[in-house]
Amino acid sequence: MSGKKPVLIYGYGNPGRLDDGLGPALVERVSKLGFDFVETDANYQLNIEDAHSIAGRELVIFVDSSIEGGEPFVISRLIPSRVITFTTHHVDPSSILALCEDLFDECPDAWLMAIRGYSFGYGEGLSGEGLRNLDKAIDFIKLVLSLFKGKNMAEKQKTILIIDDDPDIRASMRIVLESAGFSVGEAGDGEEGLKVAEKIKPDAIIVDLMMETVDAGSRVSTSLKESGYKGPIFLLSSAGDAVRYNIDPKELGLAGIFQKPIDHEVLINTLKAKLQD
Repeated sequence: MSGKKPVLIYGYGNPGRLDDGLGPALVERVSKLGFDFVETDANYQLNIEDAHSIAGRELVIFVDSSIEGGEPFVISRLIPSRVITFTTHHVDPSSILALCEDLFDECPDAWLMAIRGYSFGYGEGLSGEGLRNLDKAIDFIKLVLSLFKGKNMAEKQKTILIIDDDPDIRASMRIVLESAGFSVGEAGDGEEGLKVAEKIKPDAIIVDLMMETVDAGSRVSTSLKESGYKGPIFLLSSAGDAVRYNIDPKELGLAGIFQKPIDHEVLINTLKAKLQD
């Protein structure tokens, strides 16, 4: 797609330990989806040799199970870590990135998807809860890959600023937005969001309603408008917030409200429609 090696989806875990096999199970399903620009791999654990496997790729998604993580899954961006932590040949994904950077002088865009599991005893197969989370993880991966396949980098890239105090929500939105060809900025609270907005001049802003205070998002929206920001502002709201606080999007100068949990397809389609030249 860009002269790079195919996207890599790499699942790791032990299928003989029930939900510990969620990573390899996702990889098996992805391999049957028919994306010709995607390669898959699976193993019981990551090895130092995997630094070679990820070199030259535009996107790598590692997939593992988690014991206490968020449901149905949590996705987070990886950065290289030169604190190499391994026993025998087990290495964590951030260390693999650091090795790739050191050995090949490059580092792919890499993410870790941690699918919540519940049963980790000896045995084959996944728990019912694990299977439900796997289904949702597959839907998310399919969306990311479909957007990644369809993005046209020749188009003028639009910048989206996400202001939300939940890093997991920011991460899941970021990978979807970037896969669709957007540039993304982030802020963890309203004060930081105002500073980042002034610095990067985003084409659109998405701000959470409830951050450090109940109505922080609406106050940030008002401050943005008062500072002269002309782009569309969308509010993020948990189910019922908009009704509970009687929010009038037009009165606040908002372009719209996205409800949590976020429908990422609606998010992308709405932004593309609003920001089309």
